Amino acid sequence: MIKDDDAFQIDAKGNRVLIGLSAEETEEFFRLEEIIASSCPRPQIGEVDWVMPEDERWLELYEKHESARRPFMNAGNKTRH
Repeated sequence: MIKDDDAFQIDAKGNRVLIGLSAEETEEFFRLEEIIASSCPRPQIGEVDWVMPEDERWLELYEKHESARRPFMNAGNKTRH
């Protein structure tokens, strides 16, 4: 779960969102995270069909967020957004 304040910014409408995601995507990200967390026990990694659609979409949103956040972190500038 993302709790780091440096992972968020305020969008044009004043919503607190994950960097790189819209308000709707941020909401979806956390909703999917809850679904994934509550679906335990999970099949073991290495099993053929262990990935659920929720996992794939969560990962897509996470990668979008991390790609947008990376320039802030690489610059060594931990400015709060």
